[in-house]
Amino acid sequence: MKKLKIYMYTRGTGSGHLTRINAVYKGFLRAGIDCDFYASAFRSKYRAYLEPGIILSEKDDFPESIDIFICDWLADDFVFNLSQNLAKVWVGLRRLGKIKSTFPDYFYVVAMEPGVEGDICIWPIISTWKDELLTKKELHQLLHVPTGEPIGLLCENGAYPKHLGKVFNEKLPRDLKVFRSSNSPFAEGQRDINYYPIARLFKAADYLVIGGGYNSVHEALSYTDMEKTKVNFVGGDDQKARIKNMNKWERGRGSQAHVLADHIVKLLS
Repeated sequence: MKKLKIYMYTRGTGSGHLTRINAVYKGFLRAGIDCDFYASAFRSKYRAYLEPGIILSEKDDFPESIDIFICDWLADDFVFNLSQNLAKVWVGLRRLGKIKSTFPDYFYVVAMEPGVEGDICIWPIISTWKDELLTKKELHQLLHVPTGEPIGLLCENGAYPKHLGKVFNEKLPRDLKVFRSSNSPFAEGQRDINYYPIARLFKAADYLVIGGGYNSVHEALSYTDMEKTKVNFVGGDDQKARIKNMNKWERGRGSQAHVLADHIVKLLS
């Protein structure tokens, strides 16, 4: 197969949208698909966290031809006004949410979690795989905590300042060494660590508090003991529905972004 040109677009501002770009890109790499991967996240505050190898582009700065155009979350006027001839395959990624997630009729829509309308459901699309998780020993070394001392993580990477307190103010058992983690620009002076992607630490922590965003919930379901994980509603239109339904969902799946990549490429044939 020839080298593919892939372009992914998001109009989202939060770190979750940027992380989803990373997840999709890594899925193509793990599937062994040779590609130039372009991405536009023009409203994001988190572009410094893009995976090396992703070609950051302005939203209307396209290569001469595109094999696959991927749109995160929903299509806006910019996407609706693009010529259908620009790409061979058009893919929309849809998650839970009260904001209507619409795409042009010619898009192939992938539901990224159960209960979402789409042509197929492939989930979760997260940027961390099991072989990237830190061990307990590595986590203790990272945080300079003596071996055997239990660690609690308060993790919030939301898009708004008001989200932080809804996780950082959570009270944890007294025997835990507690660290507040965020890569949010609003967390300066409040956080103890800024580690990305934070999901690499989840399995090694003894207790975890997270916000109810797509990435955090599915990373926790994949890699943590949910009896020692608390999911808080911090904001965002999809979080209440996700928190309500997450106990019904299969645990331990791990990222399926490589499955998504293989499936999308087959649409070209």
